[in-house]
Amino acid sequence: MTRASFTRTRLRRTAVAAGAFIALTTAVGATQASAHSAAQKQSGSRVTAAPSDCPKYYFCGYKDANFKRLAFKFKDCYMQEIPDGLNSGGSWYNNQSAGTKAKMFNERKQLIFTTPGAPSSDPSGNWHPVWYVDAC
Repeated sequence: MTRASFTRTRLRRTAVAAGAFIALTTAVGATQASAHSAAQKQSGSRVTAAPSDCPKYYFCGYKDANFKRLAFKFKDCYMQEIPDGLNSGGSWYNNQSAGTKAKMFNERKQLIFTTPGAPSSDPSGNWHPVWYVDAC
C-alpha cells in the first residue's frame, strides 16, 4: 500500500466515523426531545394563559373541563376541604408563585397527587378521588 493510498483510507475512515458520530448525536438529541415532549403531555402541565377568574398566587379548581365554572380558589398553605359537588371531571390551574406545587389528598387525607410547579394546569382532570387540597 502506498503512502497516498494509506492516507486516503485513513481519511475515509475518519470521515465515516465523524458521520456516524454526528448521526448518533442527532438521533440521541431527537429522542431526548421527543421523550421530554411526551412526558410533558402525560403530566398535564401544558400551560396556557391563566383563566381570568384565577388570580396570581392562587390554586383554582373548576367544576367543568377547560377551566369552566370556578368551584374554589385556595392560596393558603394548609390542607383545605374542596366544596361538595366535585364528583368527577373538572379542571385545575396552579397560578401560584413560580415552581410552587399544590398537593391533592383523598378522603383519608393521604397524598394522591402533586401538581407540577406553577404555572401548571390540567384542563381535563378528575375530582372524584380528591377531598382536600393544600395549595402549597
